[in-house]
Amino acid sequence: MVTKVNGNSTSTFGGAISTSGAVTASNVGAGNVLQVVNKTISTQGSQTIGTTDTQIGTGTDFDISITPKGNGSKFIVTARWFGEVATAWNLVFNIHRDGVRINVGGSTNNRLGLSMATQTYGQVTDNASTPEILNLQTVDSTGSTVDTPITYTLVASGSSSYTMWTNRCFNGVEYGISELIVMEVAQ
Repeated sequence: MVTKVNGNSTSTFGGAISTSGAVTASNVGAGNVLQVVNKTISTQGSQTIGTTDTQIGTGTDFDISITPKGNGSKFIVTARWFGEVATAWNLVFNIHRDGVRINVGGSTNNRLGLSMATQTYGQVTDNASTPEILNLQTVDSTGSTVDTPITYTLVASGSSSYTMWTNRCFNGVEYGISELIVMEVAQ
């Protein structure tokens, strides 16, 4: 049996969870987390971000895959990025699910994003030594299928081409670590 602790009381759902069957809302309860996957990224580097969605980092640095345990699950996707961008106020960040933007109404506009990096300084410009920080979280309702992997990717685009440094600043004074987290929630 699965027991859910809620304040001073408990509730019991269905039978034991079997690893041979799907974990669903009927055997763990809707709204419960089925699994969490995370990935920390320490690779430092620079790249050019253009006017179309560009994957952050190199290779699969900012890709994270999850294999659903439930049908019709929702996924809470969290991205934390540390770095610096020349004119950060001109870049937006988005999340792709299997190569397609999510939660922006189907738009591919390079000025529409789920978030922008937060500037950590009060000057008008500082493109050399003070990092920007991105903390982005969104809920994806995919209509998932058990055992069909989903890949989420952090991307950015801008009004022109800009240089981005990941996990470091331009002049290398400050360094950081980035992270991707995906939580599967039963429906």
